[in-house]
Amino acid sequence: MIDRKVLAIPFNYDKRWIGGVYYVRNLISALNLLPNDRKPKIIILSQSDDGYNYLDEETQYPYMDWTIPGLVRGYDIGLSRKRRYINRFLHWYKNNDFVFYVVFPHPIPSVSDSTICWIPDFQDKRLPELFHNEELEQRTIQHIEYASRAKHIVFSSKSALVDFEYFYPGYNVQKHVVRFAAFNDVSNLLSFEYIQNKYSLPANYFYCPNQFWIHKNHKVVIEAVAKLANKHSKICLAFSGKEYDHRAPSYTDDLKNLVRKLGLSENVRFLGFIPRNDQLAILKNARLVVQPSLFEGWSTVIEDAKSLSQYVLASDINTHREQLVANGELFSPNDFDALSVLLEKYLEVDPPIKEFDYSTNQMKFAKDFISVVMGDL
Repeated sequence: MIDRKVLAIPFNYDKRWIGGVYYVRNLISALNLLPNDRKPKIIILSQSDDGYNYLDEETQYPYMDWTIPGLVRGYDIGLSRKRRYINRFLHWYKNNDFVFYVVFPHPIPSVSDSTICWIPDFQDKRLPELFHNEELEQRTIQHIEYASRAKHIVFSSKSALVDFEYFYPGYNVQKHVVRFAAFNDVSNLLSFEYIQNKYSLPANYFYCPNQFWIHKNHKVVIEAVAKLANKHSKICLAFSGKEYDHRAPSYTDDLKNLVRKLGLSENVRFLGFIPRNDQLAILKNARLVVQPSLFEGWSTVIEDAKSLSQYVLASDINTHREQLVANGELFSPNDFDALSVLLEKYLEVDPPIKEFDYSTNQMKFAKDFISVVMGDL
């Protein structure tokens, strides 16, 4: 019988940060690629079984279970005092006796070798004007805690690592870059005809599947479409994603008002937060994907596009230069003229797609994670 090391993953399904949800799903899917004798046992730490059920269905990982964090001796991720008190009277069960080899991503730093912290990006440092002062202070406190108390920090890109070393120099914490890859099951991809009918999409359209957060920079896309619409009346670009940002509650409404003001209601579509299978089918069948973000740690949108052999027009930021090594072009993030030139270039011509084996990216994600976070299994 194989003695598997146990990886604990704190997780709750949260639509407000769907990128974080997809990160964990992709991580477990990556570990599923490993040989059977190198697969760790995974314990999902969650307040209900909803998150576990989602991950179990999505990944089919064979060695996974779940427990409530408050039922694990010595482990607390911020439960209320009342909840901790109640948990004293709950019956302990088998999951309580798991000995974790590592907890990742650990939300609270620890001097223990068994906890690994994760910092996706430093948007708060590069774009502080997009945050409230309280949130800026909270993030800085958290990052200093990680830097001073944790033994390991994982970053999703070299760009994030460089930012950490710039903003928090002189700390001895061990730093690792683990670039994630996407895992999308396209074996039963919805038909294009079904997607067209459901969302009233034309045969040719562009797609921007970003959550409606202010740093995602949707406005530059609308302005680029507006410049082309008089000459190309049939141009169509679809947005999808959760339509709320707590930092800018009126952001989505402001964008929709701009579209109406510019007379682009037929050219710019807002699809809302749509089912994942719908999103993948729309992405696969789009002429190309637009990723205009002002800042990213490692773009899920770009990884989804790469996994489906799609072409991407992305904003020229450090992470995108690191991430988009083929099948894409870059534009200055505030230059709608440059983006409009690229959109017009592919209005009636398919972009050139260079075929490559994305499975190598997926396996590298698994191997990098295991070697850095779990050690040599």
